[in-house]
Amino acid sequence: MFIFFYNFVRPHSSLNGLTPAQVAGLNLTNRGKKKYLLVAQILL
Repeated sequence: MFIFFYNFVRPHSSLNGLTPAQVAGLNLTNRGKKKYLLVAQILL
């Protein structure tokens, strides 16, 4: 769960306030983030 949070939710100051996923080109809405979080929880 921490890896998901770190890569998809938490903005990084070294990336100008973007998440690593956003830098890679994945732009999710808050609803999209919640959907991926739910899937990650189910897979655990």
